[in-house]
Amino acid sequence: MARVGLLHVEPLPGYEPEMGRCFWALEAVRRRTLTLVEGVDQPTLDWEGPDGREDSIGSLLYHIASSEMRWLFQDILQQDFPLFANADVRYRDDHGKLTRVLGVPLADHLACLHRSREFLLETCRTMSLAEWRRSRRPANRRDYEVTPEWIIFHLVEHEAGHAFQISALKARATRLLVSRKRWDRPAVSVRKDDT
Repeated sequence: MARVGLLHVEPLPGYEPEMGRCFWALEAVRRRTLTLVEGVDQPTLDWEGPDGREDSIGSLLYHIASSEMRWLFQDILQQDFPLFANADVRYRDDHGKLTRVLGVPLADHLACLHRSREFLLETCRTMSLAEWRRSRRPANRRDYEVTPEWIIFHLVEHEAGHAFQISALKARATRLLVSRKRWDRPAVSVRKDDT
């Protein structure tokens, strides 16, 4: 009989099982994101659509990491960013568009994603189930209360949406850049012999 693959959720070790399943989902969507950007070259990473008005893959990667840190500090920990994390962190420009991040190598984006995730996981590792479900007001005093449980759900949903966006951008950029290379090649003239 052929071996059948098992698709299931395995709680991330080191957490309460219920919490561990949510963190497993967070890690699963990150694996998808990392797979999508594996080997992406700089022109594709920086491409902002055919009209230059879309968010680049690099900008989306920056946004994913910075959003994780914003939710962690302001909402879960209820504090402003510490100085080491507060250096020039902007989520959106004055027009509400995501911060443009161009010219940053893929390796730097991957390191940033790794550090933000590592910090989030480590910070939440000692959280009790009661703390996981305790609602709190964010440090920026916005008019809502939120639980860490909902935040992690939201971060899974958030990154999954951007992973789809990254996949579409990558496919479109690849098609456009390949077609431009094809048109940039010198024309080859073919002569028929008069025989």
